[in-house]
Amino acid sequence: MTTLLSTSLLSEHHGLVIEKGGGAALAELPYEGVVDLFKQHGTLMFRGFEATADDFRELVQRFSEKLYFHQNPNRETISEDGAVLLVDAHRNPIPAHAEMSYCPLHPGLQWFYCVQPASSGGATTVYDGVAALDLLAKETRDLFEEKRLTWRLPFATGPEHQERVFGTSDRAELDRLFAEFDDFTYDFDDAGNLNWSYTVSAVPQAPYIDSRTLCNSYLGSGAIVSFEDGSPIPQHCRWDALDATEKVAVDLEWEVGDIVMIDNKRVMHGRRAFEDPNRRVAAMLSMPNF
Repeated sequence: MTTLLSTSLLSEHHGLVIEKGGGAALAELPYEGVVDLFKQHGTLMFRGFEATADDFRELVQRFSEKLYFHQNPNRETISEDGAVLLVDAHRNPIPAHAEMSYCPLHPGLQWFYCVQPASSGGATTVYDGVAALDLLAKETRDLFEEKRLTWRLPFATGPEHQERVFGTSDRAELDRLFAEFDDFTYDFDDAGNLNWSYTVSAVPQAPYIDSRTLCNSYLGSGAIVSFEDGSPIPQHCRWDALDATEKVAVDLEWEVGDIVMIDNKRVMHGRRAFEDPNRRVAAMLSMPNF
C-alpha cells in the first residue's frame, strides 16, 4: 500500500490524510487497505488526486452499498439522481453534528468533495466523538448515558419528501419499512403528511472500535429534541458539549479536489463561517459495504 500512497496524521487523536503517491489514481487505491485505515482513524482525507466530481461519485460508490438522500429538500443537487448535493448555502458557522442521526436512516458514511474553497474561512470541522466524550463533565456524561434522546421534526414530512427520503410515499410500503425501525413511532395526517419521533442514545457504541462516542445532532440540528421521558435537556449539557467538541475540533482547510470520508457514527462535523459566495463543497451520504 505504501507504494501507492503516502499518509500523515490529521490530528493527534483521529483522522488521516492520504496523499497521492507513485502515480496512483483514486480508483487504484487498495480497497482493503483504505477500509482498514478508515476503521482505525475515523476520517480520511484524499488529497492531491486532482479529483473531479465523477471521481468523487465513483469513490463513494466503491465503498458504499446504498446511497442516502438528505432530509433537507432545499439543498442544491448537482447530480441527476439528487444524491450529490452542495452543502448548506448559508455562510454561518455550524456546530458539531452527525448527519441525519436524528432519524433511523442514519448513514454510516458522510462524504465531502471540494469544488471550490472559500477565499478565506469556510473550513469544514471534524470532531472525534470518542475524544469529545472523554472531555464531558461527569454530570453531563452520566445524563447522556442514563437518558436517551427523542427526536421530532418540527414539520410534517409531505408525500413528495417521503419519496425522496424513504424511496416511496405508498402508505403500505412505508408501514412495512417503518416496522423494521426500533424506537420509531409515527402517524399520518389526513393529507398524507408524516409525523414521527425517534429515540436513540446520545452516546452510542462506535463502529469498528470498542468505545462509546459522543455522536449525535444535539448541537446542530433543526429537529426538536428532549430526553426520552419528555424532560428538557439542561442548558449546562449544551455548553459542556460545545466546549468538549471545540477542544477536539480539527479544521479541514479545503483545496480544490479534496475528498473526505467520515465515519458518521463516530465522528461529527461542522463548519467555520465564511463570506465568499463562490465556495462550493459537495456532499454525499451512504452506508458502507464493509
